[in-house]
Amino acid sequence: MLKLQNVTLQTRQPILTNCNYSFADGAFYQITAENGAGKTSLLRAMTNLIPFQGQIEFDGRPYEQVRDQVFFFESNDWLNPSLNALDYLKLVQKKWHSNVDLAKELDFMGVSAFAKLPIKKYSLGMKQKLLIAMYFTSGAKYLLMDEISNGLDEGSRQQLYQRLAQEAGQGKTILLTSHYASEVRAFQSQRLQLMNGSLKEVESDVVHDF
Repeated sequence: MLKLQNVTLQTRQPILTNCNYSFADGAFYQITAENGAGKTSLLRAMTNLIPFQGQIEFDGRPYEQVRDQVFFFESNDWLNPSLNALDYLKLVQKKWHSNVDLAKELDFMGVSAFAKLPIKKYSLGMKQKLLIAMYFTSGAKYLLMDEISNGLDEGSRQQLYQRLAQEAGQGKTILLTSHYASEVRAFQSQRLQLMNGSLKEVESDVVHDF
């Protein structure tokens, strides 16, 4: 379980104020908010990239003690353009002590077709598919995904959401920020809206794309 206890988070504006929320094991959460409301900052705080007040715990332990059970790669801007997909997937497999079948993840969204091509030659869609492969290659229990479906065509997005629902069904906890609220809701995700300093559960019939 991922638990926020009395978390206050502020960057240039307040994001969370004494927020308490528990993300259950084996659940797929979609987090929506208006642009600039702090979705990315929330994921950064969970992985200690920015300061916050309160406690954030994964299975009762702070992030520093469970790094290999949490995967967060904020954006493709973090990728080294001189490396290739295979370089990154092998690195993730090693760093996260993963026994995931690398060949399977290379094939999942077609990354095998450009696995040895330098990232500087990748399109946006290719970069996003690499990030997705990195998440699944990690074997981590907690997958924190920030707008990872951007740059994907509709078929690839549907393929991703279906896989995420399957992973949640196998016990993983998935947090996905996305502008495609109306698409994701078909895959048994729980919808949360970041607003007014808290995380609010939202009924499916009032979810809107941002």
